[in-house]
Amino acid sequence: MTRWTALLICAVAIGFVLGSQVSRRPEPEEVAQAPAAPVENKVTEADVELYIAVYSAMQSDHGLTIDDALVGRDLTLEQFRDIERRVQADQHMVDRVRLALLTQAKARNSWMPPGAPTPAAK
Repeated sequence: MTRWTALLICAVAIGFVLGSQVSRRPEPEEVAQAPAAPVENKVTEADVELYIAVYSAMQSDHGLTIDDALVGRDLTLEQFRDIERRVQADQHMVDRVRLALLTQAKARNSWMPPGAPTPAAK
């Protein structure tokens, strides 16, 4: 074998080794995740009643802000939003609140005839 042939074979071998190293994709590293703390998503009866009361107050006085509706209820806006998130995560609760607010709105508006069309649920 000539020197040029040996040199060519070495160059090809080096190119093959380097090429396989470059094209090899790194293995994804597994990241250990801490177990998530259990989230309390259950909506209590008191939460639902409070949620309905706040929105009912805002429904009866359209100038009322949510902050105004929370005054005297010993509840921060963040706590109320947490209740709201939990209520909205449960379709049964959403339907219950919607029905309660609709019933109250109809009672306040005696001019609204029974069976009048209402906004469609999303």
